[in-house]
Amino acid sequence: MPESLPDPARRSPEGDAIYIRIREEIQFELNLINARVNWLVASQAFLFVPLTIGAQGQGLRQSLFYPLVPLLGIAICLLVLVSISAALWRSRQWRRKCHGAYAAEAAPREFSIVQPVEPAIPFLGMVGAIGVPVVLALTWVYLLLAPPAVAMA
Repeated sequence: MPESLPDPARRSPEGDAIYIRIREEIQFELNLINARVNWLVASQAFLFVPLTIGAQGQGLRQSLFYPLVPLLGIAICLLVLVSISAALWRSRQWRRKCHGAYAAEAAPREFSIVQPVEPAIPFLGMVGAIGVPVVLALTWVYLLLAPPAVAMA
C-alpha cells in the first residue's frame, strides 16, 4: 500500500468526510476544465465556418475575414487557457491538502476547507469568463465600424 494513504485500521468518520469533501472540490475543478475545453472546441468550429465561407472558393488568405477570424480564435484560445490554468492550479492545491490533512488522520480537527490566499487564482479564472465576451464584443464592434470589403473580380 502506498505510504500516502492512511492505514485502514486508523480510518475515522471525520477523516472520511474530509476525503469526500476534498474529492468533491477536485471534481468541481475538473468539471470547470472540461466545460472550458468543450466551449473552446465548439467556438473554434464555429469560427472556421465564416472563414471558409468568406474565401468563396479561393485560399483562406483571400477570405473576407482573414486575418480577423484567426486572430479571434487565437485570442479565445489564450483566454481559455489562462482560466484552465487557474482550475489546474486550484486542483493541485486540493490534492496537496488531501495528502496533508487526510493523510494525517491523527488530527482531522485541524483540517480547514479554506485554501491559502492566492489572489491570482480567482483573477486567472475570471480572465476567460470576462475576457472572451469582451474580445467577442470588440470583434463585433470592429465589424460594425469597419466591415470587410468585398473584392471585385
